[in-house]
Amino acid sequence: MRLYLAVIATLLIAAAAWLSVRRLAAAAGGVSVTGRVVAHETREDDGTVFHLPVVTFVDQHGTQHRFTSVAGRSQASPPVGAEVTVRYLPDDPGVAYVVSFLHVWAAPVGLFVLGIAAIAGSLQG
Repeated sequence: MRLYLAVIATLLIAAAAWLSVRRLAAAAGGVSVTGRVVAHETREDDGTVFHLPVVTFVDQHGTQHRFTSVAGRSQASPPVGAEVTVRYLPDDPGVAYVVSFLHVWAAPVGLFVLGIAAIAGSLQG
């Protein structure tokens, strides 16, 4: 069981690090623009429904892009039509995020915390 938890901890912390590097690259080398929420995509996980904002933005070359945020809430928020700040990589506009803690840092922090919990569990047994 210890080995299993150690492997899980390693994978979780590696995933948190990978996501953090991507977020930091967008923060350091990215461009901020105003985007608009055009819809919400609904997903269900373990009986809980999440509404993920679908956002459009225009890059520095005038090309419009559309992405679905990786984070959502039980309520459709922000509402359709709302303006949001988007950060994207100029060389790869497919790497784009709504600028907020939920959309940028919740996943890396969550994975890191779960990894630490798995480490603690591996040391207990």
